[in-house]
Amino acid sequence: MKELLYFSSSDLMIQVLYKEDVNSINYFSHRELSFGERVVVEQYLLTNIAIKTEYYKKHPALLHYNGINSRLVKDLNQFHLKNTMTTLKEKEKKVTDSVQNLIDESLSSYYFEQIGSTILEIRDAVAGTNGKHDLFQFGHKLRVLVDAYNSHAASKVEFRDIIPQELKSYFV
Repeated sequence: MKELLYFSSSDLMIQVLYKEDVNSINYFSHRELSFGERVVVEQYLLTNIAIKTEYYKKHPALLHYNGINSRLVKDLNQFHLKNTMTTLKEKEKKVTDSVQNLIDESLSSYYFEQIGSTILEIRDAVAGTNGKHDLFQFGHKLRVLVDAYNSHAASKVEFRDIIPQELKSYFV
């Protein structure tokens, strides 16, 4: 078994090797370890890695720190780069989603207002205060506005539900 482990609390890359034939866990680090870091690493290895192996079932069992492996610096740099790219992608997605939500909210508000204005125009036309207007054109305009509203709003509405009771006989 061979694994790479990253300890974010101390920006530390560890390579762990388990050799079954001698029942030993050997590990390397990308840099020199302090005493406290070594304690944390060894505790982690014994509680999380050793239980996946025959380490506690066979005797003798060895845990050995083999020092610095300079190739781990490359692995650490790749890990940082991958982590940075993942973070940037997540932030980009959040920004894209936020912009889309803002656009949808703005457009749904705009279409909502346009629907209200069109209903007021229909009332004026029916009352005869706005001259002669073709109610068919108003109905068509209202249907287009409802479709546009629905394409941006979180809650959908139906054409028949937005028509006021006094105007239903003209459209439904």
